[in-house]
Amino acid sequence: MKRIQLHAYAKINLTLDVTGKRPNGYHDVEMIMQQISLCDEVTVSWEAGSVRRGKPGQTAEPDPTGIQIQLTVSRPDLPADSSNLAWKAAEEMIAEFGGPAGGNAKAAAGTDAAGGNAKSAAGTDAADGSSKTAAGTEAAGGVLTIDIQKQIPMAAGLAGGSSNCAAVLHAINQLWELNLSVKELCRIGARLGSDVPFCIMGQAAAEKALQGSFADDPDACHCALATGTGTDLKPLTGLDSFIVLSKPAIGVSTAEVYRGIDNEGIPRHPDNNAVISAICENNYKVLEEKMVNVLENFALKRYPIIVYTKNIMSDLCQSAGIPNCVMMSGSGPTVFCLCEELSKAQQICEVMKSRNPESFVAKTTGAGQASRCNKRGKTC
Repeated sequence: MKRIQLHAYAKINLTLDVTGKRPNGYHDVEMIMQQISLCDEVTVSWEAGSVRRGKPGQTAEPDPTGIQIQLTVSRPDLPADSSNLAWKAAEEMIAEFGGPAGGNAKAAAGTDAAGGNAKSAAGTDAADGSSKTAAGTEAAGGVLTIDIQKQIPMAAGLAGGSSNCAAVLHAINQLWELNLSVKELCRIGARLGSDVPFCIMGQAAAEKALQGSFADDPDACHCALATGTGTDLKPLTGLDSFIVLSKPAIGVSTAEVYRGIDNEGIPRHPDNNAVISAICENNYKVLEEKMVNVLENFALKRYPIIVYTKNIMSDLCQSAGIPNCVMMSGSGPTVFCLCEELSKAQQICEVMKSRNPESFVAKTTGAGQASRCNKRGKTC
């Protein structure tokens, strides 16, 4: 059995702007995302040639490749079945590659055998029914076992599910020795969720278990400017800061917030160029002035508890004598603030925990590190 354990890091939005709406209902955005140290632990194991039975909802019957998925999650209120993004990530890799490189990995889907025998996407030989890949090798099958130990709050605007999904894609890439680049993994991740590609890039930059594979990959980064639907990513230099996060005891629907913003005016947009410069200089005063999340225009009206959380955190920043870099992350409801000093972050967090138990101190990953393409003198 082969096994890998990865950290699935959360993210915050340092800015979030909605720039348009597409005919299919999806929104165009322009936002700066920063990876932070708060993380889940995702362990993925691969055992070739063996299929097990498991509890309903936790185990999939083998697909035509003979590969079975098993998933466990530490939180009982989270699904451990095919509705979980981590499970979907495994399904996507099975559909795309069929198994380990050099073993039962697929060739191009639907390729006919030399003798004209049509094969299914799973590689089943129509002539004799044997389980083969499109390349003609035996499909040994096996079990992908995924275990997720949760720390990132759910439905929080911190990309917890997307980060788990990204970790599974990375893990299968390693276990099956597919040697996919960050860009190739992002192509797959974009089919699963708009935050997944950034999580892939961030984990490639921060996770020690992956750095041998991505040491020179220009798309591995801790911070990025996202455009389009959020999947077009430009690596940036990362911010150096402690983060206090506080999640009110509610869940927020991302779809609802984006629908709501369609009916709200956007009186103020973020200045992404100014924020990018401020990140490089660690200029908290400029960040205080220029950080904007336009989704607050709807979310704060819809959920008064977010306003309450944000006001308390702003008051605590003022009392601590630090810039009021307080904002909602993503579609909420988590509110965060930036702190240069750990001691002040800890003081703020202690007060916030008395209001919202899911409050944490974290650190930006890759603090102050230039993106790898910037290090090469290229424009990212």
